[in-house]
Amino acid sequence: MVRLALLVVVVGLSACSSTPTQGPTVSPQASVEREQLTLTAIDEGQHHPAVAVYFRQAEDARLRGRLRQSMTYLDQARQIQPRNPDILYRQAWVSVQMGDAVQAEHLLLRAKVFAQGNGTLLRRLDLLLAESYALQGRAQESALARQRASGLRP
Repeated sequence: MVRLALLVVVVGLSACSSTPTQGPTVSPQASVEREQLTLTAIDEGQHHPAVAVYFRQAEDARLRGRLRQSMTYLDQARQIQPRNPDILYRQAWVSVQMGDAVQAEHLLLRAKVFAQGNGTLLRRLDLLLAESYALQGRAQESALARQRASGLRP
């Protein structure tokens, strides 16, 4: 009951405090795997209830083409769980869509530290890292990241 009340307060405050801003609608060349997934379906793990709400809000904003607003929701989720690799992955995913491959790379490398032992997430991190490297023109590093990803079990 206390968690529910806290969740209602957090969601209410976030709705009041966030100013809807339209981000760029840049859609870079996306990998087939990334296009088939939505931000809310990329993992099966349990999250703090407020983080789950922010994930849904981030995905809704992304689907409306509001990438900056999506990133804001993910930043708020990261305030709650700063070491959650799923949040970092989602932020990197949105960063790639916004055309910021360097930011995506930093987020992905940090997420890999916290994702140790989660082969499925590590594989996704390496695949997105490969895409990030490719967008930066770093073909050799992209190929190595893809090789790492293929060696991990989904």
